[in-house]
Amino acid sequence: MAAGFTMLLAKIAAALGWIGELFVKVFAALWDMVCDAWCWPFEQALKIAVSAVNSLELGALQGSLQSWGSLPGDVLNVLGLLGVGQALSIIGAAIGIRLALQLIPFTRLGS
Repeated sequence: MAAGFTMLLAKIAAALGWIGELFVKVFAALWDMVCDAWCWPFEQALKIAVSAVNSLELGALQGSLQSWGSLPGDVLNVLGLLGVGQALSIIGAAIGIRLALQLIPFTRLGS
């Protein structure tokens, strides 16, 4: 009878161990789901931003950039030494940042 009782206790201990492992695995899965629930809206917002950037029409900019190639080499050299390309990129970035900031509610900078 003692052997049967020991065997019964061993089976109960094994079942409780299995339930404990199951609880830990379920908790880990729920933790991963909560972490993913925070990342999912951020990923969707980034997808919207990427599709918005991809939908921009930049044909006019490309046409104006092609006109730089028709300038003589000496003029392009002088413009490069003066830093006109870097200055135009800084000005373009500043205008882009200002336009982006205008889209944020309650931050109308001067307008």
